[in-house]
Amino acid sequence: MKNTRDWDDGRCTQIGLSALTLLFGMQTLRALLPLLVFVLRDRIGWNAIQVGLLALAIFLTSFGAAGLRRVVGRRPLLRLTTGGLGLFRLAYQVWQGDPLVDFYLVTAAAILFLLAIPAYLGHIRSGGPAATGLMGVGMLLGVALDTALHGLYQTYDMSWRQDWGTAVLIFLLVLIHWYFLDQALAARSDTRPTANDASLQLALVLLAIGPFLFLQMVILQNIARLTALTGWAQPLVFGWALLAQLLGVGTAVFLTTLRHAKLWLLAAILGLLLFGSLLVGWPGGWLATIFLLIGHISAAGLLILSLLGLGTGSGHAGLARITIAFGLSAILMVLFSFLFYASYDIRLPFPNTILPPIAALIIGLAGLGGARRLADEKTAVSPPWQLALASLLLLLPLYQFLTVTEVTAVPGSGDPVRVMTYNLHNGFDPTGYLGIEALAQAIEAQNPDIVALQEVSRGWVVNGSLDMLAWLSQRLGLPYLYQPTADPLWGNAILSRYPIIESELVTLPPDDLLLRRGFIWARFDIGNGQNLDVIATHYHHPDDGSAVRVTQSQAILDYWGGNGRTLLMGDLNAKPNAPEIQLLRQAGFADVLDLAAVQPGYTYPAAAPAKRIDYIWLSSDLVDAQVIIPPEPASDHLGIAATISK
Repeated sequence: MKNTRDWDDGRCTQIGLSALTLLFGMQTLRALLPLLVFVLRDRIGWNAIQVGLLALAIFLTSFGAAGLRRVVGRRPLLRLTTGGLGLFRLAYQVWQGDPLVDFYLVTAAAILFLLAIPAYLGHIRSGGPAATGLMGVGMLLGVALDTALHGLYQTYDMSWRQDWGTAVLIFLLVLIHWYFLDQALAARSDTRPTANDASLQLALVLLAIGPFLFLQMVILQNIARLTALTGWAQPLVFGWALLAQLLGVGTAVFLTTLRHAKLWLLAAILGLLLFGSLLVGWPGGWLATIFLLIGHISAAGLLILSLLGLGTGSGHAGLARITIAFGLSAILMVLFSFLFYASYDIRLPFPNTILPPIAALIIGLAGLGGARRLADEKTAVSPPWQLALASLLLLLPLYQFLTVTEVTAVPGSGDPVRVMTYNLHNGFDPTGYLGIEALAQAIEAQNPDIVALQEVSRGWVVNGSLDMLAWLSQRLGLPYLYQPTADPLWGNAILSRYPIIESELVTLPPDDLLLRRGFIWARFDIGNGQNLDVIATHYHHPDDGSAVRVTQSQAILDYWGGNGRTLLMGDLNAKPNAPEIQLLRQAGFADVLDLAAVQPGYTYPAAAPAKRIDYIWLSSDLVDAQVIIPPEPASDHLGIAATISK
C-alpha cells in the first residue's frame, strides 16, 4: 500500500477542486448539447449526422491528454486544462451576445474539461487509493452541487441566465476553483516526472465515468424528468433528488471504510441494483422516486470503487493508458447521448430506453473491476469535516418550497375569452438562445386566459434540461394541463386560468412515427354558466407528410363530432391550401385569421415569416375579435392571439 500521509493534509483541496471541476464540466455539457442542436442544426442547417460527427470530434480531443503532457509537462497541463475550464466557464456566462460565440466558448470549455480529468489523475495517482478516492468523493459532491444550483434556478440552467447576480456567483466559484488549483499544485511543487500512469487493464475502470455522467444528465439529476414522471410539485422533487445525491455521497464515503476483500461482492450487488433501477424506461409516481434513490446510491458506490481501484498497483511513466481509457469513456458518453436523442429523428434498430441499462452494466463492471483490485485492508479517504456542510444544501429546496406560490385556477365571468396558440421551439429563439423569459413576456403581453403550447420540453438534455411547463406555469401564474407525446418529457400543453371540468389526452395516427403526435381535449368553466371546449394539437412536421396530416385532421374531426363552443388550436405544419387544412374548413371550422382579414398571416419562421402553419379555429357558433400575430421572435414560430365570444 502506498504511503498516503502526504495527501492527508490536502483532503479539502482535492475534494474542492474535483467538485468544482465536475460542476463546471456538467454545466458545460448541458450547454453544449443544446447549442449543437439549436445553433448548428436549426439555425445553420446541419443535419443530425453532421451534428453527431462534430460532437464526436469534440469528445475525441480527450485522447490528447497524454500528448499534451509530454509537450507542456504535468503541472502546466493541469493549470491549462483545469484553470482554463474555469476561465471559459466564466467567459460564456458573461457573454450576452450571439449564441454562436457561446458555442465556441462552450466547446472550448468542454474540451478542457475532457482533458482536465486525465490530467488531474496523472497528478494524483501516486497518492494511492486515498487520493483517487478523494477525487471520487469530490466528483460526487460536484454533481450534488450542480443539482442544487440547477434546482435553485428552477431547472433554468445558470449557463443561459443573463443577470449579473448569476455572473457574480460564477465568478466567485471560479475564484475558489483557482484557489484550490493553486493549493493542489503547491502540494506537489516538484517538476520531476512521476510514475502515475496505470496498466491498461487497471485504467479501464475509468470507463465508468462517461456512462456515469450520461446517466446523471439524462436521469439521475434530472429534476424536470422526475417532476414530469411523478406529477409532484417541483420543490418536493428538487428536495428528493438532492437528498438522493447526498445519500449517494454518504454511501461512497462509507465504502472507503470497509475491508476491501469484501467489496467485490458489494460491487456486484450495487451493479445489479443500478441495472434493475433503469430497466423500466419511464417509471411513474412513487416508483420513479424509489428507482431514483436506488440509482443514486448504487451509481455513487460503483464510481468510488472504480476510482479506489485505480489508485492501486505500481505506477508507469507517462499518461497514455489513463488517457486511452478515459477517452473511450468520453466516447461512450457522447455515443449514448447522441443515440438517445437521435432516435426521435433517425429510425434505430432499438428503443432509446435500452441505453441507460447498458450504461449501468458498464459502470457495474468497472466498479467490480476496481473493487477486485483493492487489498484486504482499510484505506479510508477520511474526508474532511467540511463534507458535513454538504447537507446544508438541503436548505435550498426547503427555501424554494416555502417561497414558491401554488398556482390555482380562478373563476371567470363568461365571454369574452382571450386565447393564444404558440409553438415554443423547446424554449429556443431563432439565434439558438434558450430564452424562456422572452417567451413568458410574449405570452404575458397578450394577457391570455387559455394558451395552447407546442414543443414543450420537460427535461430533455438537448433542450437545456429545463422543465418549461413548470417554469412557465409559475412565472405566468397559470395552471397547466400536459400531454406527453414523443415520450413522457415532450409534447403539448395548455395553460389556463379557468377551472378544468374534464379533459382527455388522445394520440394521433400513425403509431409508428419517430416523433409521436397527439392532442389535448379540455372543457373549461369560463364562468357565468358557460363552458368552452379546447382542442390543442401539433401535427406531423415533414414537408412531404401531408398524407399523414390528413389522417390526423380526420382523427380530430371524428373526435370533435361537430360540437359547439369549440376551439382547435396549434401548429398544424401545413399551409392554408393543403388538404389537411381544407378538411377542417369543410367540417365547419373557421380560421380566425381569415375571419379577421389578417393577411398574409405568416407565422413561420419567426425571424422572417414566409408561411402560415399555426392556427386558431372556431366552431360556427363563435366569433373572434382583436386577432393579432405578436411580432416578438422569442421562438422560431410567431404566436396567434384572439378574443373569442359567442
